[in-house]
Amino acid sequence: MKRNTQLTLKVLNATLLAVVMCACAPVTVTRTASGQACRPEAAKAMAVKDHCMRCHGLTKQKEGPSFSVVAKRYRGSPTAEVDLYAHLTSHDVSMMSDENTGVHKCIAGENPEKIRNMVRWILDQ
Repeated sequence: MKRNTQLTLKVLNATLLAVVMCACAPVTVTRTASGQACRPEAAKAMAVKDHCMRCHGLTKQKEGPSFSVVAKRYRGSPTAEVDLYAHLTSHDVSMMSDENTGVHKCIAGENPEKIRNMVRWILDQ
């Protein structure tokens, strides 16, 4: 075999091994305060991927409120999950830290169950 072909096969084997190991890794499922199932690692990964963490911190306020402040705002509301889901999947106007308003980034193109998982994770902060 040519040297480039051997190198390519080694890289492909290493990539395949990494994919298999990730697929076999245990998935952590926790229960939120409301008793709902939540996969926190997946939720946080989605928040990073969809750039939510640019404007929101877990406990630190950035351009937008921290997720812990969002959770406190919705705490006790029987429609919290539905309301936050609607906010994330529409172009709602949001109040920024400098008291100006801006259009919230819409993540409606995501898988609805993944969005609900992220909503539960946010509400559990």
